[in-house]
Amino acid sequence: MVSSLLADALRDPTSSLSHLYPSTGDKSNFPALVSRHYSQIFKTQEAFEEIPTLDVNYPPKSHQPRSLVRFRAMVQDTSPSPEMYLSEVGEGACGGWGMDATLNESEIGILDYSKLKECTVVWAVNVPGETDWCKQKLDGAHPDAAREVPTPVRTHKFPVGDVPHVGIQVKIYDKGDTLKSTDVVTFVGILTTESTHSDLDESISVPTLHVLFWKSHPRTLLPRSYPVDGVDGVRGQLISWIATEALGGDTDAAEWILLVCIARTISRHPALLQPSLTISHFPLPTTEITTPTLSHVLSELLPSFLTLPLSLDLLNKLHFAPESKDEDLHSGFLQQPAGTTILVNESGVQEGKLAENGINNILITQDVMSSQTIPYIFPFSRFSFPTDINFVVLAQGKKSAFFKTDIGVELKRRSSDVDLYKPKDRVGGLSSEILDAFRELIGSASSGTVKVGPTMSAYIQNAFVEERQKSPSITQDHLIHMMTVAKLMALSMHATELTPEIWERTKTLESRRASLS
Repeated sequence: MVSSLLADALRDPTSSLSHLYPSTGDKSNFPALVSRHYSQIFKTQEAFEEIPTLDVNYPPKSHQPRSLVRFRAMVQDTSPSPEMYLSEVGEGACGGWGMDATLNESEIGILDYSKLKECTVVWAVNVPGETDWCKQKLDGAHPDAAREVPTPVRTHKFPVGDVPHVGIQVKIYDKGDTLKSTDVVTFVGILTTESTHSDLDESISVPTLHVLFWKSHPRTLLPRSYPVDGVDGVRGQLISWIATEALGGDTDAAEWILLVCIARTISRHPALLQPSLTISHFPLPTTEITTPTLSHVLSELLPSFLTLPLSLDLLNKLHFAPESKDEDLHSGFLQQPAGTTILVNESGVQEGKLAENGINNILITQDVMSSQTIPYIFPFSRFSFPTDINFVVLAQGKKSAFFKTDIGVELKRRSSDVDLYKPKDRVGGLSSEILDAFRELIGSASSGTVKVGPTMSAYIQNAFVEERQKSPSITQDHLIHMMTVAKLMALSMHATELTPEIWERTKTLESRRASLS
């Protein structure tokens, strides 16, 4: 029976939905029933993977009208007004989900205002920083992918300019009001082409997805469990690989990068935010290749990653924060989902004038680093919304030219001849098994928790008192910093509890860092 329902839904979702409606007794909450019904049909991973994907490899034009598709997306704009629809048309037929577009006026019948209901309308785009390996893990390979590059509409609503992407209008009939900007979800629904509705602009036809059901993704995009057994050797191998391929052999810098990449916002009240990191004395490129090898390395390890190649031109022209113009939310580069890591490369910054927009972009970025909030700018106001983004800054001098980060690490290369701007095809290859182990260590660590027991709390307190006696300049902020780093150290080791050994290991790493500052 279930296999028949699955086959019907895949072949003709409109007909499947039409047959479901009359078989339902109480139709007052039909959207919730639809969500439960199709969630159950596609409950298993095997069944879910049979749903065709909507993405840059399979753009809207590659699907037949009213096909069933799944679209993994970041919610970009929740500001469009809800849309009214007829929940029932004609002689007791199902309305909504774009069904009225398949009927003529005589089939729709006389308008019954008691059948009017609302659906939520949002704009969604494919996840901006999602890395290739993560896409493949979630969707599989694309041997028969569409050859043409997708032609996106409303490109101002995608955070990263000049990148192929898919953006669509999404209509949600059940619990759509619970979605927030930058949430990452997979929508499953019926794909159509419909007009956008705006009082200010002429309507344009855009790809539209009528959602049957949707499910949220974790911060790591891929589900992870913590802890994972036997990661000690993997952790050392991971740090060594990052150091060798991208940092001239500096294992301390590699370890700090690992710790920052697994960090996340723990609490906002009180503020327990992830630290930001500057790698100082990072060399300038000596060839036309300006992308640091670290960018390629991190894109092989993290599920969501972006490089921000700073220059005065980019700062002056690009917009980093979302801004509403004519009641349409234009995206900004920093409108990113939780769990994204951004590598800020300052090597492209040269002398010149920083315009007002550039200054605003720097202030906005600093605010995201420091408070994990980003402003959404409106004509006469601005509102701050929470973010959860990790930052690594590559600075050519002793410190960043623009940003104050929580941690500064001076790069110590084994040799000045080491090329830190190798192209991707020159990065040392690893087996898929080793890469998967690296990714699992990072993903699981970034979703884990570490306890600090009473005995360990006393140990830390006593150690802090001893250090204060030796050096009165040590403050409470130093203790907070050490606690943050020690917990990250424990997470990177997949420990469930902070121990004296991990604390002392953290102190040693911090001492080496401080001695170079």
